[in-house]
Amino acid sequence: MSGLTLSIDPAQQLTPLTLRETVVTRPGLTLDLDPVAREPARSWEDRRALVLLDGWIEGCEREPPRRLVEALLDQDWSRAETVLTGLDGDFVLFIHDKASARWLIINDLLGRRPLYLLEHPGAILVTRDIARAVAADPAPRTDTLGAAEMLLFGHGLGARTPWRAISLLPPATLLQIEPDALATRRTLARLDLVPDASDGGLAHHAAILGDHLVTACERLVTRGETAILALSGGLDSRAVAAGLAATGTPFSAATMARAGWYNPQEHQLAAMVARHLGSPWECYEVPPSRGADYLRLLRLKQGLNDLDLAFHLPFFDHLRAQHETSVVYLTGDGGDKLLPDLGAGLALRDAPAACDYAVARRGRFTLDECAALLGLERRRLEHALQAHFAAYAEDDGNALYTRFLIEERARRWLFEGEDRNRHWFTSATPFYSLPFVRAALACPRALKRDYRLYRALLERLDPTLARLPRAGIPGALGSPRFVLQHRLTTFAKAHPRPARWLQQRLRRPRGLSSDAPVLTLLRHQLAHSPALDPGVWQPLLADADRRPRTQLLALLNLATLIDPARGAAGLDAWRDQPMP
Repeated sequence: MSGLTLSIDPAQQLTPLTLRETVVTRPGLTLDLDPVAREPARSWEDRRALVLLDGWIEGCEREPPRRLVEALLDQDWSRAETVLTGLDGDFVLFIHDKASARWLIINDLLGRRPLYLLEHPGAILVTRDIARAVAADPAPRTDTLGAAEMLLFGHGLGARTPWRAISLLPPATLLQIEPDALATRRTLARLDLVPDASDGGLAHHAAILGDHLVTACERLVTRGETAILALSGGLDSRAVAAGLAATGTPFSAATMARAGWYNPQEHQLAAMVARHLGSPWECYEVPPSRGADYLRLLRLKQGLNDLDLAFHLPFFDHLRAQHETSVVYLTGDGGDKLLPDLGAGLALRDAPAACDYAVARRGRFTLDECAALLGLERRRLEHALQAHFAAYAEDDGNALYTRFLIEERARRWLFEGEDRNRHWFTSATPFYSLPFVRAALACPRALKRDYRLYRALLERLDPTLARLPRAGIPGALGSPRFVLQHRLTTFAKAHPRPARWLQQRLRRPRGLSSDAPVLTLLRHQLAHSPALDPGVWQPLLADADRRPRTQLLALLNLATLIDPARGAAGLDAWRDQPMP
């Protein structure tokens, strides 16, 4: 990531930051960037404006998107919308209008690159680096609703974060900042999720998607000298492997193995895919995580990546150490959001029904538990969640849930993961190329059911890969065994509360033993998190061996991120201790 940070603070309201590589500096204003960034920002300047690009836009390798810049400078919002919705890429643009001295900042239609805003009266800081926003906040306070969402889903909703003064810029949003730090926002466009009414048939849609996937792969591999694919035993990375092979571009593949985390079949299937395509492949056994790994991830992402995902970091270190050239790290992120049917499997009447289903299906805790832990009234939390769902453009409950998965689960969870990856190398996925996104969303839901569309796409790309099973699920796509397993899973997802109750009765939750070092750390972090009620979390920890591990680690993550300075001190004290 570039780490671009713009601070407009005439009255010196914010906590001063140590400047890095300075791009612009004048009294009350600085723009700097991380000098060791894996993806350095590009800049252009003429008589009207200074333009900085964080990220990548197709066709703008040597020049800025001039039509978009000119439309924004001219305040022609209609033209700006037309141009913006046609730009394929993942980017944030910083534009300084020399005539008005105002700053114009805009991101792409999907919001692929998180951009954080710290706002205080008379001051604003806009940064790609969440650690800079947290460090600059002069009076950090917890947003209890944001913290509750974090505890519930593992991510906030919309623009909300766990910090009251820090928000996230929504997709396709123009932020205008005057010299006195007064900021206004304007949403220029929104991604349309409505399927195409005209059904061209399965083969037709698979052909279109296959062409878009291969084209996206061709474009993405040019962003680095070496292409490495994160290859698992699932469908998404397999489809990307087939798309890369179709381009004729050499690439290597790497797979993470971790006992108790990944199905052993993952690396076996990954090896089969790589062998079939003739690509170099390695399986890297990640070492057990320690407190130092959690601490490193906290400093990078301030808890916006779950700390128990810190085992990724040695894997990234390993890949970087192997390659002196610039690397583009390709993943299958997004395939699971665009190609299967995302419907709930039952009729959802309206926003409250869609919200209730999302909480039951995706919630790590119940609403009662989240509210009690943070001292909220349950009704207030429920009302805030329902209001968020009601603000989506769709009316149908299943469409609202689909919007939640794409707008929140992907943007607030997966895109933060991509941003973590960018501390090591360019991280990209062909599934979020705009032509592919639009073509996939246009496909009727009926074609996506039972993975019919996915199977047709894989058969078009490489029939051999289409015949391989998916890790953990018997049979190839479309086989009777696969369809039966998938329909049973779909039925369980349609009734998440009974399914969870039955699962808990049949299989004891994977809790933590009472002598696990992480529980000592968790108690320490919770004791230094005044936002969390000890009258609630102490009984919860007393049942740690019977609680799902995901709940305990979600608590650790939230308690640590609420006060990163104290949280870092706690992790530092446990840096040599084993962690889950």
